[in-house]
Amino acid sequence: MSTETLTPPSDTGLKTRVLTLVSGSAGAGKSTLAAALAEQAAAHGRTVCVIGLDRQRDVSRLLGYDDPDADENLLTLIDVIDGVGTLDEALVPGRHSKTGEPIPNLWLVLESSRLDTLTVKLAGVTAREMWLHQLLPQLLGRFDVILLDCPGNLDLGTQGALIAGTEIVGCTKSQEKEARGLTALEDKIAHLNKSFRFMGMRDGLDWIVIGEGVSDVRQGKVYFDIEQQVRDAYGDLVVQPTIRDDVKVPEAYSASLPVTLYKPKSDAATALVQVGKAMKLYT
Repeated sequence: MSTETLTPPSDTGLKTRVLTLVSGSAGAGKSTLAAALAEQAAAHGRTVCVIGLDRQRDVSRLLGYDDPDADENLLTLIDVIDGVGTLDEALVPGRHSKTGEPIPNLWLVLESSRLDTLTVKLAGVTAREMWLHQLLPQLLGRFDVILLDCPGNLDLGTQGALIAGTEIVGCTKSQEKEARGLTALEDKIAHLNKSFRFMGMRDGLDWIVIGEGVSDVRQGKVYFDIEQQVRDAYGDLVVQPTIRDDVKVPEAYSASLPVTLYKPKSDAATALVQVGKAMKLYT
């Protein structure tokens, strides 16, 4: 499918929600969540843009672009940072990986394996943490929702997304490592807020989404207890429902599709649809 036949939305003065999907550790399900929320919000008539910041390029894969670096006609986020093109010029339509057809209302800025060079590229830049905040105005007012899919660490890419976002979504699992990652994430938010609160940076988490949970204590007491600890600690910040462990999620990844497109009636897809509703991305 040619990406030149479709035109991204123009600025209509929309109030754009910018959701930063982040965790304190890798493998917390951010890209699965980003792709599903984007697909569902678009299906409900919202104009959506996904910006991937992870060198693993998972969300680009799930939304139709398996290896963006291999196509010299495609601009990636690192190309924008290098000044090869603008963020607007880097927009491509989301598409169904199997049919090649565009996903209506859904656009993305593609990731690159070279995103691990971001810290070096911005080494001499003053207030380099503001890099994404300075780029994002090119897209504000044009989309209802922008989703920033962060890497599984708290490096410069994630820091830029934390500063640029209007809402911070903490992604975790019912496992010790990922739950501890929320504490590290909160510490980083607090640290950045001291320097960037004047720009309106958030001072804490707005949402917490739990993935790969168990249904009851019989499926794993440790996992069940950790989920309960997260809910006790964060209260109403924790979105209902938990996304339960579901083999359809890795199957969807192998198929290069959001699970909400791959198996829309699966347990994981049904839960992800409800998570989007709970976050008021659609009704």
